[in-house]
Amino acid sequence: MTFKTWTLWSTASAAVLMSATTAMAAPAPKPALAIPAGDLASALPAFSRATGLQVLADPALLAGKRTAGVRGELDAETGLNQLLRGTGLTYVRNGGAAVLRPVAQKISTAPAPVRRAEAAAPAAAEPAADESATVEEIVVTGGFANSLARALADKRKAANVVDAISAEDIGKFPSNNIAEALQRVPGVAITRDRGEGLFVRVRGLGPNFQIVTLNGRSAAVNENMRDSGQSGRQFRFDTLPSELVAGVEVGKTPLASLDEGAIGGVVDIKTFRPLTLGKNTIAASATASHPELAGATDPRVSGLLSWVNDDKSFGALLALVYDQRTLRQDRVTGVSWSYADTSTTLGKSLAAQGINLYPTAIRPTLEREDRERKGLVFSAQYRPTDATEITFDASYTHLDDHYDELTYSVDQTVSTLVPGSAVVRDGTLVGGTVTSTSQIGREVSDLAHDNLMLAINGKQRIGEWTFSGDAAYARAYSETSKPITRTRLLGAIGQTTFNMSKVDDDVLPSVTLATANLSNPSLLPFRRIEWRTNDSLDLEKAIQADAERPVQWGPFSRVAFGVKFRERERSYNRADINFTTNLAGKYFDASYFEAFPAGDFLGQVGGSLPRTWVMPDPEKFWALADKTQKGTARADQRNSYFVSEEILAGYGLTDMDTELFGRPLRGQLGVRVAQTKQVSAGHADTGSAAIPVRYEKTYTDVLPTLNFAMDITDTLQARFAAAKVITRPSLADLAPRLTLNSSGTVLTAVGGNPQLQPFEAWQYDATLEWYFAPGSAIVAGAFYKDITTFVYSQKTNIVVDGQTYQLTSPTNGGQASIKGVELAYQHLFKNLPAPFDGLGFLANYTYTDTEATYSPTLTDEMVNVAKNSFNITGFYEKDRIAARASYSWVDDVLQDVGGAGLSALNDAAFGSLDASVSYKITDNITAALEGQNLTDAAQWQFVKGGWFGGYTHYGRTVSFGLRAKF
Repeated sequence: MTFKTWTLWSTASAAVLMSATTAMAAPAPKPALAIPAGDLASALPAFSRATGLQVLADPALLAGKRTAGVRGELDAETGLNQLLRGTGLTYVRNGGAAVLRPVAQKISTAPAPVRRAEAAAPAAAEPAADESATVEEIVVTGGFANSLARALADKRKAANVVDAISAEDIGKFPSNNIAEALQRVPGVAITRDRGEGLFVRVRGLGPNFQIVTLNGRSAAVNENMRDSGQSGRQFRFDTLPSELVAGVEVGKTPLASLDEGAIGGVVDIKTFRPLTLGKNTIAASATASHPELAGATDPRVSGLLSWVNDDKSFGALLALVYDQRTLRQDRVTGVSWSYADTSTTLGKSLAAQGINLYPTAIRPTLEREDRERKGLVFSAQYRPTDATEITFDASYTHLDDHYDELTYSVDQTVSTLVPGSAVVRDGTLVGGTVTSTSQIGREVSDLAHDNLMLAINGKQRIGEWTFSGDAAYARAYSETSKPITRTRLLGAIGQTTFNMSKVDDDVLPSVTLATANLSNPSLLPFRRIEWRTNDSLDLEKAIQADAERPVQWGPFSRVAFGVKFRERERSYNRADINFTTNLAGKYFDASYFEAFPAGDFLGQVGGSLPRTWVMPDPEKFWALADKTQKGTARADQRNSYFVSEEILAGYGLTDMDTELFGRPLRGQLGVRVAQTKQVSAGHADTGSAAIPVRYEKTYTDVLPTLNFAMDITDTLQARFAAAKVITRPSLADLAPRLTLNSSGTVLTAVGGNPQLQPFEAWQYDATLEWYFAPGSAIVAGAFYKDITTFVYSQKTNIVVDGQTYQLTSPTNGGQASIKGVELAYQHLFKNLPAPFDGLGFLANYTYTDTEATYSPTLTDEMVNVAKNSFNITGFYEKDRIAARASYSWVDDVLQDVGGAGLSALNDAAFGSLDASVSYKITDNITAALEGQNLTDAAQWQFVKGGWFGGYTHYGRTVSFGLRAKF
């Protein structure tokens, strides 16, 4: 679609100016202008706010333009002339607006597109007749291209190294899941759970190195309730529907004004606000999704209502979303490997056969989930004058999750290895015949996650000073709304023959049962019912005050400082009971079991192993359980904990606008000082008793930051950044807790360490950005992080109640280094002949290399870091049609090092293809068809040598929906 269009600078300020245009016809006092030298595109919104003059411009016209600034009490036209001095631009007045143009270009006096309030204002003096010409016609591409162009503009003018994505339109994010959309950002990959994006990793670093904020405020974090593993500080992106999000920024280098805590990146999620939208709006969408493997059709609906008053001084917005999601995962998990311990008789025997590494268990698992998610965002803004603004934000999400897991195990007891049956390759036992046991289990649970944030912000300009205050309350509560129940049968199944595969073979291991039939209800005796309740409450309260003003102190153009107090609390409670009375050791007939629900389990992959088995009916076994049984208070105490942090931080910074070698140079220098008071409370287990413990610790971090950007040419920009950064340890890692796991046949334990020190690092970034065409760029960057006191997991053996458990607990290591490069390319092919002028392409690649010293004798890569990752996206938008396809890939991820490194389960490289096509039925209604994981890719795990360690398949999902906006 082709029409005359111009960009309205500063949407928020323009909303106020709507009511101001009527007053423009009357004499008004001259505004006091204090706009520093710098980027012209950034200066224009401040000029509009100060003068009430609306400025319209083509973004391409402003690319690379700098202004020397303007100061003094001047009328709008005089001020604009000074602001444009030396830029090669001038303006003409059209109605209540000023339209920018090149000095040599002639421009028509025909009215530019203006709002009704502007049309009511008397026109300014007409330009001279020799300035008459035709306004350039600009082709406006579809929503996705526009969102990319906006994100690129934000990146170019940002003070730090930042990448962003934005909603293509109201209620339409580039993906159904925010984390999945972030894959398109250079250097960002995701961690999936049941096929849905759950966490993000930046520049290869794991989710624990990132912090997530909501409208710039630290978000409370929902916790993992399903098993004993905990996420700590990692924000769960599955709790926040994408329809509520206007955009996301990923800051890769810190600013002194931002919360500390991210060695990887700061992910800031932005919600919609009414005065930003600037007009009354109604939007709605309805989508039906079909997850192929689950064989269901799920609804998803959303709506948004935004209202602003006539003078654009007050607005209110409400957005709602409801969706259901049916999930199924076919997995082979619980794959255990061990290494020969030559201090034992068994280890010596294995070593004599050339066996160093051997498998001990394999566990096929069918997982099914029914999720129901609700969410809302409310925002109200009041801007009575250009100097005053008050914003209230509220968001709430609720996620219900019904989980049903079916599993069996084949435990390869290597001590029973039949002589002559062993198959050994490169020191690894990969085949043989052994006498095995099996555990059949079914886990059923109902989990719930609430996330609430309430916040208010006020800004007031007094003279040249701008003061702001912000207060926020965040609450994330996760619980087992119905207790987790695990129904277990355990017993011998005779001889089995196994043959392990390699991940590169793309087939599962083969397991053959010589005599046992897992579909026989009477095969195994009952073991127990494991019953658990869990809840986690994460609270964050924060108050902040900031002040800033423009200055003219040599190269310095602005100063700002502020103080913030945050209080964070995490309460985690867990209680367990093992019901055995009337159950343990007994055999039950078919009436206590249900038919296996999937005839195509693991049907997408080769390999020979049992694919159906008896399914316990939890309700019937629960009816037999002796409800008088009680849990062990000692176990519940050592599983539960409380951690709190009081963080007092202050910062100061200054902006720079100057020249270097005759070229514009801008930058920001700052320092942030944060004092953390930490309390960790819980119970420590001595091996025979749990005793109350409480640890207190206070530490202070001084964190300088430096960011510079230089315009080498009008289209080429270079950046350099340096900073000291920290990442605080996981809240779960700081807890004095001990969780024992004896549900399997291998006894394991997880513990915390209240004495952990934060990760600390000096990091350096250098980038070169070439903006070679509107909405297009090539970006190359290098980064280096020098980390001290990093945290990793170590494994040791502990004895509790006479039994030996393999304990995994965190500890501080030595030094580590991370270095890498980022490459990104984005191009909108506007100059191609029709119909190819709707094409666009973006691609990015990140390489991350790490090295860590774990002990004087052990140096290895850092855990949970991907070495390579990339994303490629192609799209087409023309008239009413839009289509795109995106492929994201992440390299192998190492999960463990040290003594257990031989048997650690590492994540194999994984790639996923998503695509969508939409058609604009009318100007207000659009139909869209989307597909996720179209290649039906599966995730694999491996151990040393590439031998099989796990398999997860969740299938593809296809969605069809309608969107409307009025």
